[in-house]
Amino acid sequence: MSDYRHYYTSDDLSLTRAHSYTLLLQVDVNSFSYAIIQGRQLLSWGENYLLDELRDPKLLRDILTANYNLVVTGLQSTGFTLLPHALFDIKRISDVARLLDVNNTEKVKAEEVDESNMIIYKVDEVLTYAVKDLDNQNVLYTDAGWIKAIAASNPLSANLYLNVVSDTVSVVNFTNSTLRFYNTFKFKNQDELAYYCALVATELEIKPENAKLILSGDITDTDKYFSYLTNFFGQVQLNDINILDMPLRNQSHKILSLAALSLCASSEEN
Repeated sequence: MSDYRHYYTSDDLSLTRAHSYTLLLQVDVNSFSYAIIQGRQLLSWGENYLLDELRDPKLLRDILTANYNLVVTGLQSTGFTLLPHALFDIKRISDVARLLDVNNTEKVKAEEVDESNMIIYKVDEVLTYAVKDLDNQNVLYTDAGWIKAIAASNPLSANLYLNVVSDTVSVVNFTNSTLRFYNTFKFKNQDELAYYCALVATELEIKPENAKLILSGDITDTDKYFSYLTNFFGQVQLNDINILDMPLRNQSHKILSLAALSLCASSEEN
């Protein structure tokens, strides 16, 4: 896993045409990543920038101050719960928030995960403050697009989909393209990552030797995390879903959760 900044800029990028572009942002407590897209075309991509760059842009001043058609921002949560639509009542959001132990530096948000479930989550005010000045903005749960992308890929019930961001892994599982399981875990090393994968498999009654782990995010098929997982599970591979047309084909798994926010942009614009 890397702390280095990776980037790509297309020769087609012209911020004078930003009014026809969408800016995608994924923001956590320490850093953020961005992508500029037009339709399915990736025009620019950068990651691991400090939050100070959002509040007072210098390196990305032109990019972050351009007049975009839409800005889609995924925010990392400090806690969440899922509720079936039938049990969700926006008037009782404060009651649900008590389950999340919200403190005075956190905001509570709610949105659809899919046609059957809502996610109620809390976000540190540091993040909401960092993005407050962005125009034409649609703010979402950080994994909203990623979950949508997996659901649309005809996932098999024995597949566990993982997205790794720094020291956090998101795990999702579907049955007949219907959300069956979603959770996030903090891990310190490859042992803990394997443990949480095994824990989820056990809860879903999937034998490890029958489980297929499909990974995206801050991981490669040559690092120690990937290699370690192959010792315990039937199959381990990188996610090959391509949301955007991009020249960096071997990096599509790395940008998947960020790129998938564009699926939420499409639904908002239609």
